[in-house]
Amino acid sequence: MIAVDGIILVLSCQKHLHTRIKHLKLPKTEYAGWKVIYVIGDLFLDCDYKFIDDFMIVKCEDSYIHLLKKLVLSLKYLYETYDIKEGVLRTGDDLIFNEKLLTEFLKSPKTRLISESGDGDGAIGSIVPIDFVGRSPGCKSLLSHEISDKDIKVTIRDTFMTEYYAVHPEDFDNPLHNLKGVDISKYMRRPHIPVGVCGILFYISNKAAAILIDHMNRINYDIFHYDKNTDSYPYAIEDCAVSFILYSNKISFIHREDMYDEYYRNQSCENVIATHTNLSKY
Repeated sequence: MIAVDGIILVLSCQKHLHTRIKHLKLPKTEYAGWKVIYVIGDLFLDCDYKFIDDFMIVKCEDSYIHLLKKLVLSLKYLYETYDIKEGVLRTGDDLIFNEKLLTEFLKSPKTRLISESGDGDGAIGSIVPIDFVGRSPGCKSLLSHEISDKDIKVTIRDTFMTEYYAVHPEDFDNPLHNLKGVDISKYMRRPHIPVGVCGILFYISNKAAAILIDHMNRINYDIFHYDKNTDSYPYAIEDCAVSFILYSNKISFIHREDMYDEYYRNQSCENVIATHTNLSKY
């Protein structure tokens, strides 16, 4: 196996190979020992996955709604290929990076100091690993002792995916997406995650990655899987699903305001690791 400090995983799809990836590709193939890997899906690949230079092609649907499946299959195969010391930085294909701050984040210890009592991750003064880092729309962290089984079972009706596919009806006819005859509206109810990661850019440790892989293995990577415990479909929106799975396993989330900012507000990428060029756009 190839030893690396970590993986910068850039999730993309075939329709963006000559647009987003071409124009926003990271200048380097490695930062501080973290290897950059771009991932696209190919449902008709004749093997589970293959590497072509810094691209990994995964045998799965290349659709937006299957993004969680693509992410976790990518993690599974990356851990089969690489000896990863720290974890994975999950990124999108529509980011402009501040390479200095990116490198500083990758080099920084993925630990935190327990500074007050009642923190379920350890005793005051102890240093504990950080397993899940990103920017939350709720602008706050959620520690393991604050995660309630009852709260996880609260659900909402989220029309995000139906709105996306109303704008992109052509995706239903793309054989790589495997959506022919699928009624997206059936899968709108999901767990309510008021404090959770935004899927633009986040870090997961080896421990968190293993939890995601194990969970998706158990449901056969079916993003339309019905969850009896919540009476909902938790897996159709990738970032919500990642938070749901990790919170279900009492993994603390650490909010960082400097993970990213909106492009229209911070085009210079000042004081943030990345700017998101496609925020609030389809």
